[in-house]
Amino acid sequence: MEEANSSSLWSREQEKAFENALVTHPEDCSDRWEKIAADVPGKTLEDIKHHYELLVEDINAIESGRVPVPCYPSSSDGGDHANEGSSGKKGGHSHGDSAHSGKASRSDQERRKGIAWTEDEHRFAGYP
Repeated sequence: MEEANSSSLWSREQEKAFENALVTHPEDCSDRWEKIAADVPGKTLEDIKHHYELLVEDINAIESGRVPVPCYPSSSDGGDHANEGSSGKKGGHSHGDSAHSGKASRSDQERRKGIAWTEDEHRFAGYP
C-alpha cells in the first residue's frame, strides 16, 4: 500500500490547479514543470511529472481505442442523473443506461413534464 501515500492522492482542487497550470505553462515554456509544481499546492516536482505521465498514458489508451469513451447524458439531463445515481434511485440500472441513453433520456424528459406547482406549493418549497 505504499503507492497510496499522500503524494498519490489528488484533491479536486489540486486536479483543477494542475489542469489550469498545464494550459498556463505550455510545452515550450522554460522551466515548465517547476512552474506547474509551484501552481499546485502540496505537490512536488516529481508528483507533477508522474501525474502528467499517467495523464498521457490515459489519453493514449483512449485514442488507441483500448479504453472506450463513456456515453454521457446530454447537458440538460446531466445533473439529475448524477443525483439519482448517488441517492440509489437508479440502482442496478446503470449498466443498461449507457446502451439506451437516448431512449431513457426521452422517457425521463416526458416523465418530468408533469404538472406545474401551485403558487402555495411554490411558496411552501421556499421559492420567491
